[in-house]
Formats: sequence, structure tokens, C-alpha cells
Amino acid sequence: MKRNNNPYLFWSGMVLVLGALIHLATLWGGPDWYAYIGAPDGIVAMAKAGKRYPVVVCLIIAGFLFVCAAFAFSGAGLIRRLPLLRTVLALMAGGLIVRGISFIPLVIWWPEALAFVTSIHSVNTLLLITSAICLGTGLGLAIGLRKMMKPSV
Repeated sequence: MKRNNNPYLFWSGMVLVLGALIHLATLWGGPDWYAYIGAPDGIVAMAKAGKRYPVVVCLIIAGFLFVCAAFAFSGAGLIRRLPLLRTVLALMAGGLIVRGISFIPLVIWWPEALAFVTSIHSVNTLLLITSAICLGTGLGLAIGLRKMMKPSV
């Protein structure tokens, strides 16, 4: 496998792996960790009650982030080329950029719109950090995809 020297895709993949690991660590951290990472109040309450639903949600999110990281690493040439690589990278980049740009205005103007995905109801440090991470990762994926598609000179 030839590595194509694409640090944008590599580092975006590393951020995605870190996000997946944080979600897995939340399973061991318990309800306080769910609350800390901004899980909706209902999820935190279910975690306190020992329900399985929060565990399943964390596992699904972590799995999704690991799959996204695999696509980033595939684009960087670290693992074999995955099917629909360009399409998936473009969708990932677009989704993360939209997430990075949209959550802050939504929390300011329409906080109840995000109630099903987060307990954040105002602009706070967690929202600013996660939005910046999503925006940066999305831009990294977009730049990396563009670099991947450019023929080598």
C-alpha cells in the first residue's frame, strides 16, 4: 500500500478516533461523564437508572466515528482503498462543517432544536470547543479530499 502523504486526512482521522475513544470512555465514566460531554438530560437520567439505551447509543456513535476514521485513513493511503471513498469523505466533510458552523447559532436562536442531541442550552465552553473541533476536522477532510483528488506533479 502506497502512502500518499496526506496529513489533512491523517490528522482528521486521528481526531475521529479520539472522539470514538471519548465515547467509549464515557461508558466507564458513568452518568457524570454523559453529562460532562453534553448528553441530553434524558440519556443522563437513563444512565443513572442503569438502563442499556445510553450504552447502546455510545457504542453506535463510537462505531460510527471509527468507521469515519477508517475512511480518512483510507484516503491518506494508510489502509486499503474503501468503496465510495470520495463520496463518503465529501459527506463527512460537509456534515462536520455544517455541525461546526450551525450549532452555535441554533443554541442562540432556537435552543430547543438541539434538545434531542445535547443538554447544552446556551453557548458555553463545551459547545465552542466541540464546534471548533467539528469545523476543523471537516475542513481537514475537505482539504485532504481535494489534495487526494489532485494529480501529483
